[in-house]
Parts: sequence; C-alpha cells; structure tokens
Amino acid sequence: MALTSQASIPEVKEISPGQCLDERLNRLKQINDLGPPDLVQLVKHIPNSSKNSKSSKNEISTFLYYTGVDTSNSASIAAHLNSISMIIGGDSQQLWFGKFKNWKILSATYSCYNAFSKCDIRVNIHYPGKSNTLILDTKNERIQESELVWLETYVSSVMRSLLSSIDDDDDINPVVECRHLNPFDNIQSLDLFLKGFEVLFFQGPKLGCDVETQVPTYVSNYLVDTFLKAIELTNSYDKGLEICYRLLDREPSVIKLISEILLKKNDEINAVQVLYDGIQERPRDSNLLIIQANYCLEKKRYDFALSCATHAVKASPSEFKPWAALVKVYTELGDYENALLTLNSCPIIPHKQEFRLKRVVSTSPEFMHLPLPNDVTLEEVTSLNSQDVAIEHESIDPSLLNLPATNLSSTFAKAYSLLTEIAHRTGWEQLLKYRAKVFVMEEEYRKDKLVSTSNLSSNNSRTNKNPLSDNSNSVKLENGNGNGNGNGNGNGLKTSTSNNTRISLDEESNIIEAFKKKRLCERWLDKLFMLLYEDLKTYKMWQAEFVHFQAQRMLYKKNTLEWELLGMVAYRLHNYKEASTAFSNALAGRFSIKSTKKLLNYYQNEKKKLNKESFNLQLNIKTSLSQITKAQSILTDKIIDSSVKLAVWNHRWYKEFNPLILSSLKETVGEEGLVKIQNQIQAKYATNHNGVGELMNEYFKILVNFKVFGTEN
Repeated sequence: MALTSQASIPEVKEISPGQCLDERLNRLKQINDLGPPDLVQLVKHIPNSSKNSKSSKNEISTFLYYTGVDTSNSASIAAHLNSISMIIGGDSQQLWFGKFKNWKILSATYSCYNAFSKCDIRVNIHYPGKSNTLILDTKNERIQESELVWLETYVSSVMRSLLSSIDDDDDINPVVECRHLNPFDNIQSLDLFLKGFEVLFFQGPKLGCDVETQVPTYVSNYLVDTFLKAIELTNSYDKGLEICYRLLDREPSVIKLISEILLKKNDEINAVQVLYDGIQERPRDSNLLIIQANYCLEKKRYDFALSCATHAVKASPSEFKPWAALVKVYTELGDYENALLTLNSCPIIPHKQEFRLKRVVSTSPEFMHLPLPNDVTLEEVTSLNSQDVAIEHESIDPSLLNLPATNLSSTFAKAYSLLTEIAHRTGWEQLLKYRAKVFVMEEEYRKDKLVSTSNLSSNNSRTNKNPLSDNSNSVKLENGNGNGNGNGNGNGLKTSTSNNTRISLDEESNIIEAFKKKRLCERWLDKLFMLLYEDLKTYKMWQAEFVHFQAQRMLYKKNTLEWELLGMVAYRLHNYKEASTAFSNALAGRFSIKSTKKLLNYYQNEKKKLNKESFNLQLNIKTSLSQITKAQSILTDKIIDSSVKLAVWNHRWYKEFNPLILSSLKETVGEEGLVKIQNQIQAKYATNHNGVGELMNEYFKILVNFKVFGTEN
C-alpha cells in the first residue's frame, strides 16, 4: 500500500547523530549471511521563527529499516527518500512520544547491503537538493560504482525481502521498526531480478543455503530459493524456464530447476519426461532423485519412491534431504522399523539456522516510536490490547508455555516432524516397541556388560567379544550415568556380577545375537523421543480433560494463549483437525496472528484435498459432489477471512507484503475469479472509511500485473 501518512513510519531515536550508520559499518565484518535489512537514517528538526536558529531540542536523528525498496540505482533510492521526506515534512503534525510535532527533514541516508561483493551502498541527500553515493567494503574502503555492483545490490535486497517473509510465525515482526514493501510492484522489477539471477547464477553458492542443505551448490542456495519463489508468486513460469534452459547449456545440474518449475506449473507430463531424461544422464544426481521420490509418494507409488530415495541416499549420504525422503517413504510403507533406523542415520546440521532479518544497531524500547497506522482498521484486529495478552502470559501454566519442542529449529525441527509422523501412525506404546526392537536399550546394555564381566571372571577359552560391549558412548546415551568411577560403582555393574551366578551359554549367545541386529540410538534422537513424550502427555491430558468436561456437561474454558499452545502441540503431532479446533477456539477469544496463519495453512490443505476428491468423483454421484462443493465454498470463505485479517494485522506492523497472503489470494482468485472475490471482500469487510478494500486491492494489483489466472474475470 502506498505510504500515505507519518503513522506508517516507525522510527528509533539515535543517542547521537550518525550512530546507527557507524554501528552498521562496524558490523559489516561480522555478516556471514544475506545481510541486515536496509537502513534509513533521518536528521530532522522543528522549524523556528528564525531560519538560522537551531536548538538541540528541536533537532534529532532517527532511523528505521526497510525491505522491498527498489535499490537498482541511486535515483530510485533518492526517490524513496524524497517520498519519506515529503510525508514527514508535510503540513500535518505528528504525535511524537505524546506530543504533537511538525518535523522537517534536513538530511536522509539510505544504506543497503550487497551480499555478493560484501559491501554497503549509501545514498545521502541533504535538503534541498544535494546528494551523493558512497560504497564501502568491510575494510571501510571505497568501491567503484558500477552497473554490476548495483545489480548485485538489487538482487540482494530482493532475496532478503522474499526469504525473510516466507515462514514467519512471530506475533509481530522480529525487527519491529522495519517497513516491508512489495519488491515486485511492477513487471519491470521482476524482469530486473530475473536478469540479475541469470547474470549472478554462478555466484549463488557463496551466499549460503537453507538449513537442510549441508553444502550450497549451483542449484541449492538462497539465490535459487528466491528465484523459485519469485516466479511462483508472480506466475512467471515461462520466463523462469527460458532462463533455466539457457543456463542448462553451461551447467547440467540446472535440470533440477526445470523439473521443479514444470511441477509448480502443473505441467506433469513434461516434468516427468525431464526427470526421466535427467536421471538417465545424471544417475547420481540426488536432487533429481528426491524430486522423483516425492512425486511418486504423491502418486502413492511407494515402490518407485523407495527406489528413488534409496539411490538418492547413496548419491549424497552426507546430506539431510535424501535421508528425510527415505524416512517418509518407509513411513508411508508402514515399515516403521526401517523408518526409525533411517531417521537415526540422518545427518543433523546443528550449527545452521534459517535466514532471518536481524538488527545491526542496538536499540532500547524507550527510544522506539511505533505509531499506529490509522488508514486501515478492522475492529477485531486493530483493537487488540497488548495488556490483555500480557495478562494471559502471566496466568498460564508454565509447563504448557515452556514445552521444549516449541524451541526446536534447524534440522532438529525437521527430524522431529518425521518422528512425530511415525508416532501419529503407530501410537506411543507401539512406537516404543519398534524403538526397543531396533535400538539398544539400557537393560540390554546392562545385560551385555554382565556377560562381558562374567567372561572376564571366568577362565574359559572363548575369545569372541561383543563389539558393542565396550562402547562408552552407549552408556552415556542410554542410562545417562556415565562410566562411573572406574571401579564399576557408578552404574552398579560390579555389585550385580559379584552377587549373581554365572550366565548360561545359551542366554549369553542370545544377548550377543540381539546386539548384532541393533544399533545405538543417536543422542539427538534419544532427546527427541523425550520431547515427543512431553508433547504427547500434554495432548492426552488435554483430550482427557475435554472428555471429562463433556461428560459432566460443563463448559471447557481456556484463554486464547492456552488454546493456541494446545493447538501448536496438536499441530506438531500431526493431529491437524484437533489443532484447527484449538486455533478456532483461540480466535473466538481475540485475534491471534499465529492461530490465523496456522488456520490459513490448514484451510488451504483441506481445500486441495477436496479439489482432488471432487476431480476423482464420477459425475453420477451427485450427492457426494454437492457436499464437496458446499465444503469447498465454506473453506473459500474461511481462506478469504484469514487472508484479510492477516493483511490488516501486517499493515498495522508496517508490513505491506506477505507471500502467504499473496499465495492464498492467487489460488482463490484462480478458482473463483477476481471480481467475485473483490465483491465478497468489499461487502463483508470494507467500508468507506476503514481502508480494507484499498489494502486488499494492493495485493490484487500484483495478481493483475502478472496476469495470474482468474484476474481476467
């Protein structure tokens, strides 16, 4: 949405002028990812009657962050700074820390990080009229301005904008003093990014990659992730394919991107052919094998999927994704023993975290000016009182608030999702049986030590030794007591052997044979079992309480935060229907951004299931088809409702662009048509004064600009 008022500009007061710029420059050396959000520094004053009179009280410097601004050249940046200057320097007064002020901008500086050349571009404007551009590297040395440097800077800005907003579960923006704009407000901006992607393609690996990838490659890195997301959001599949086919002549692994784009385009016939041809030429390309395995899983051809996933693991045994794909296949096959063994073999990458925007300037809350935008209002959303939320936090059960699985990240979170999917299908008790069957348990370890100690005390001639009996890691992992004090007292083994009779040869043989068929459970997986137990215990207690209250015909009450946390537990355990009920109950109390996002995802998935079901139905089953059509209509209404409220909440926190909202509207418009959806929003949510219609039209303009299916009617 266009910047229209001072109430849409969050600011942070500086202690001294230029402090934020100096601090940002000093931290350039520490940046090892895509970099911080863009930074705008403003020097402003309150005009006095005397033009030459300036008081320290009437002049201050502030800063805020940005994503999505056109940083392709100094002119576009200067235009953005001028728009901010005109808004703040307008005739209307601004409520500034409880007092009305009428500011005028003296100077404005825009800083944008170039992740390719590891430098910071600064455009500074002194009003009226004087401007200059400065490019500094990590050594504070100047870099020559060039077309390539500007292209790198623009592509870096788009990457930060898209990747930081893909999956954000926070109630508010992590960097709250940041405005998020749409990086593709016209076709030219997308075309420039696509040009930059092609030019910079071979530099992609230097930018890093997602948490599931151990080592970035030409086709697995942040630049590629942004490229795929950009063409999906803008429906620019053909443009993406043209670029990839040109790159394919220079890099054969690009066949992976071509197959992914074709699948996103729903061109399955060509996608399958590309995958087949690609694997024929590159039989050890794990990326192609994973895509093929997932495709076969979706088509329920688990035999083909197993073969593909197995070959993917052999091709890239040090990567997480092939092993994860194989776990999914075994889970779908119901081979839970092999699923657990495969999960245990997954290469965990603990040191990597998802890319997120971070502050590079230290900030104290008392210096933050976070105005409430008043151009878009929706009572249910904008009237949310932060004090009510704080009271909920204070009154909630700490054990529910601090469930350890909530804090999982990186590949630990991915592995936990795989484990909970197995548990969802087997149940806890059966899962423990599978676990005991494939992994060495504590009691078995003790028996093994008993056998070894018994052998040492006897003078028999046998010399065969259990290969696992002296594995010290297994002691620490399974019983948690370490290796004692060296005398056997630490784990009680010495006492038990001295008081027991000799173990029979048959029993000893059975123990050894059992060990040969089992493996040690990795410490991280052992911990995930404990986290799973805590989640399951909470979930079962909730369900038992609910049944009890129903039996007593009593109302089961929880506040919004409690319902939300219970919903997250159910969601982690793949009990999505129960999770949706909890999230709906949460929203019955007040608006919640997290519950709304989770429900939007749930509604979209349910809609896809219904679409497949209706497609497969025979036309003569009219009753079932009519029921499905009615359910689809209800889900469409819920998707629109969630999208509108998310958009209003995001606008309140200076976030004018969100891929989740855009994706949901894109699918809905494709099914129902743009005019119908616009009319529905206008009738249900928009008034002449609340700005909701104008806000949603900004999202629809993106779909119209890129000619998304459904926008023509």
